[in-house]
Amino acid sequence: MDKLKEYQQWQNNLARVRFPRWKELPTLGLYVDQVVAIVNEQLSHLGIEPLTKSMVNNYVKKKVIQAPIKKKYAVNQLVDLLLIGLLKSNFSLDDIRAGIAQVTINSYPQAAYDRFVEILNALLAGQEIPSDNVINPQNDRLMTLALKSVLSRMHATQLLASMQKIAQPAPLEKK
Repeated sequence: MDKLKEYQQWQNNLARVRFPRWKELPTLGLYVDQVVAIVNEQLSHLGIEPLTKSMVNNYVKKKVIQAPIKKKYAVNQLVDLLLIGLLKSNFSLDDIRAGIAQVTINSYPQAAYDRFVEILNALLAGQEIPSDNVINPQNDRLMTLALKSVLSRMHATQLLASMQKIAQPAPLEKK
């Protein structure tokens, strides 16, 4: 297993990543450049492809996120973009939007997002997910499964890349 030092180093770095809770996000109105910079800073820690201004504008046009007011985005739109950026490699935009709507039916968006971050940070650190009596247990399970699928994909991709650097498989012979 010593040969997979790169993968082990990646895992160790991943365990130190922490997503911000709602109160740690900027509350002043942000322009699209600022929103993209904040979202991409968080996603870059996980090795996730960045969002672009064009993507954000398309999300607004398709009503995936609320339109900005006087070209300024609020914290709830920033949160939606963090979630979209994190989940878009595994789920369609419609599924992400439906998941957000489902989880926030009986919970305030701030409480639901903070629970999502609590689950994500625990999974990143390889720790037990703390119990929670505020969020509906089915919503909690949905968030946990979605995050585990994203993280499993990240782990598999990184492990494969590390393994390929150690030894390349023999090419298939044509008949």
